Amino acid sequence: MSLKIINMIGNGARKTKRAFNSLYIFMWGVFSIIMSGLVHAKTLRIVTLEYPPYQYLENNVPKGIGVEIVTEVFKRLKQPINIQFLPWGRAIRELQSGHADGIFTIYFSKDRQQTMLYSDQVLIMQSVSIFTRKDTDIRLVGNIRELGEVRVGLVRNVSYGTEIDAAIKSGVIDQLVETNSGTQSFKLLLADRVDVVISNKLGGMNIVQRLGLQNTVVPNPLYELSIPSYFAFSKNAQGEKLKAQFDKTLQAIKADGTYDAILQLSRNCRAATCFEVGE
Repeated sequence: MSLKIINMIGNGARKTKRAFNSLYIFMWGVFSIIMSGLVHAKTLRIVTLEYPPYQYLENNVPKGIGVEIVTEVFKRLKQPINIQFLPWGRAIRELQSGHADGIFTIYFSKDRQQTMLYSDQVLIMQSVSIFTRKDTDIRLVGNIRELGEVRVGLVRNVSYGTEIDAAIKSGVIDQLVETNSGTQSFKLLLADRVDVVISNKLGGMNIVQRLGLQNTVVPNPLYELSIPSYFAFSKNAQGEKLKAQFDKTLQAIKADGTYDAILQLSRNCRAATCFEVGE
């Protein structure tokens, strides 16, 4: 075989090898992009308590101002989420165990901070109030200590802010009747099995309206404790990354007017199919 033919065969083999290497690099790049997309597209499991008008199910669809804000944040992050409604105690345990990726709307506490990552940005400012029957003989003057003299209805495992939580923990408020939902607490109030109900004010007013108790139950104007509520993440490496992205995006939503628009829409909405302002 002539040297020329041998060189031609060698050159062809080298070209084939280069082509194969180029194809390999190209295919690996495509595979990496696809896998990156799949990892990013992993659906996050977000848990919450059904507590209208902040978050609730209507025709099996999550609605409420909290849902709207959270959905907008993750939409901008191009991150799919699945919002699941659970009893509050179970929701917290799911996050603490790492079986859930996030939770909302949740009040801050030092104990919870040990097992979850709170967003730096406030999700929604809320207020807690004390509800009584209009015909009650109990006269409240706005002193937390006086709640130790009455039967108090509240939802188990729900935080009601630093002041009330501290009064419960120290035993100042000790006649507690715990329920699984705000609606159950208000029904106990109607049945005279509790004297007062501690509740998020807007959430309580929503329950009062749904139960048709507007002329029977009222919030005490001397009790209105402003409390920030947050989004929290599972305490792991993924949670750290998600928290940073969430805070940056929520801050942007507040800065560009979207946040205020959601709040305003919720205030103006009165139809049953609308979400409304309203843990």
